[in-house]
Amino acid sequence: MAQWAHGYNVEVPYTLGYYKETSPIWVKWAVLIGGRKPPQDRNLRVLELGCGFGYNLCIHAACFPMMEFLGIDFNPAHVFHGNELARIGGLKNIRFEEGDFVELAKDWPSRYGQFHYVILHGVWTWIAKPVREAAVEILKKALLPGGIVYNSYNAMPGWMVGTLLRALLKNYQEVTGLPGIEAVRKGLDLAKRMADIPAPVFNVYPALKNRIEMASKHNLNYVVHEYLNDAHTVFWVHEVIEEMLEGKCYYAGSANLVENFLPGLLPDPLEKVVNEFSNMHFRLFLIDFMINQAFRRDIYQKGIVNPWPIEQLRELKSMAFIRLGNPGEEELVFSTTAGQIKGRKEIYEPILEELSTGIKTVGEIIENKKLKEQGIKLPGVIQYLTLLLEKGLIALYNETFNVPYAVNLSRAIARLATEGRPYNFLPAPVTGGGVNVPPVEMMILDALYDGQVSNMDMLVDKSLARLKNLGRTLMKDDKPIEDPAEERAYMGEIAQKFVAGRIPELKKLGVVI
Repeated sequence: MAQWAHGYNVEVPYTLGYYKETSPIWVKWAVLIGGRKPPQDRNLRVLELGCGFGYNLCIHAACFPMMEFLGIDFNPAHVFHGNELARIGGLKNIRFEEGDFVELAKDWPSRYGQFHYVILHGVWTWIAKPVREAAVEILKKALLPGGIVYNSYNAMPGWMVGTLLRALLKNYQEVTGLPGIEAVRKGLDLAKRMADIPAPVFNVYPALKNRIEMASKHNLNYVVHEYLNDAHTVFWVHEVIEEMLEGKCYYAGSANLVENFLPGLLPDPLEKVVNEFSNMHFRLFLIDFMINQAFRRDIYQKGIVNPWPIEQLRELKSMAFIRLGNPGEEELVFSTTAGQIKGRKEIYEPILEELSTGIKTVGEIIENKKLKEQGIKLPGVIQYLTLLLEKGLIALYNETFNVPYAVNLSRAIARLATEGRPYNFLPAPVTGGGVNVPPVEMMILDALYDGQVSNMDMLVDKSLARLKNLGRTLMKDDKPIEDPAEERAYMGEIAQKFVAGRIPELKKLGVVI
C-alpha cells in the first residue's frame, strides 16, 4: 500500500453512498433526545473528516444553503470529485480540501477555522491508532466548545464474526498477491466452499455463513475497503469513549435514534440487569453486549452542555415533522437494533393523523385530543415520533430549505447518472436529507428535467435512449429484456408509475419543482 495511505486501502475507489444519520437535522434531534444542548447558530459550519467522494456532504450542502460545509480527505481523487460535483451542481456553500490527519493535527490551517459539527463516518475502525490520535488532536483545534461530533465504527460483539471473514480475506490476498477486487472475489468463493461442506467453524459460528453471503452481494469495491485495510479495529463502545475524551468530547447519545431509549425498550428482565449499574459507560457496554451491537453511530459533544429544563422543552417542542408514508391496515412493528417492537396504535395513529393535516411541531402534536385523553405526555410522543422517523413514515422538517438551490444539484446528479456515474440519491431539502432514486428513474427524471417532453411516448423514448447510450438493457426480474418491443413496453410501465406516483412524492420533498 502507498505510504501516504497509513495502511488504508487506496487500490480501488470507495463507493458513493448516502448516510441519513449524518444530516445536521437528524443529529440535532439525536442531541435533543439525548438530553444535551445542540449548537444554537442557524448558520452552522460543518466539517467532514474523511469525506470520501463528498457525495453525502454535497447532498447536505444542497439541503442547508445557510450552512457552510468543508470536506477533507487524504485521497486527491476523492477531493477532485467532491469539488467537481459541487461546481456542476452550483453549490456555493461547500468546498473540499486534500489533507492528512497526521499533518493537519500538527498544523491546523487558520483559513479552515472552527466548526459546530464534525462528521467521522466510517473512519474510526479503518485508521491506525496514531491516525485516530491525530483526529482527536484536530477536534481539539477545529471543534467549537459545545460542538457536536458524529463518529461511526464497527462494534463488538456483533462484528466478531466479521473479524473471522476479514482474517480469511486478508490472509488470502497476502498469500496469493492478487489485486483487491480479485482477492475478495476468489476469497469469498473459498469461504463459500468451506461453508457448503461445512467446515466445523460454521457450527461454532453459524452467523459466519450469513456474513459471507452478505459480503458476496455487496459492491466489491466496498468489500475491499471494509475487509482489506491493514488497519482495522473493532471497538467496544467504552474504548471509543475513552479515545474521544482526550479531545474533551463526551458521549452524548446515538444517531441510531432508538438506542437513546435503551434500556427502556428491552424486555423487563434485561432492563433490570442494566439498571443495577449506575456507570454510564458500563451500562452502554451491557446494552451492546445484550443486543449484539455491530455498528455504532455515536454522538459526542465538546464539553458537557446540558440545557436548562425550560430550554430543552422549548427546543423539543419547536422541532417539526412531516408525514411521508401510509402504514396500511396492519399494526406497526418497529425493527430496531434491540429487536422488534410492537407499536401501540393508540399512540402512533393520532400522531400520523395529526401529521396528515400538514407540517406540525412537537408542541402542536402533544396537544392532540386523542393523545391527551389517554394521558400520553411528551416523553411518549417523542419516543413514537422517533420510532416513526426511523421507520421512514415521517421525517424531520427543515425550515431553512431552498428548493431551487437543491434542484440545481438534483439536475446535475440526474444528468451525471445518465452518463454512467453510480449516483442513487438526490437532495430532499424539505426534510434535510437524501432520497433514493434508482438508475432507471434517474434517466426518466433527467429526461423530464430537460423539459422537452410533451407526452408519455416521448418520455419513454428519451429514457430508453439514455439507457442505450450506456450500452445497457432494461432489466426485469434480474434478467435483461431482449425483445425491443417488450423493453419499450416495460419502460412505459415504469415511466407511468414514476410520473403518477413518484413525482408527487418528490415534489413534496422539494426534489423537483
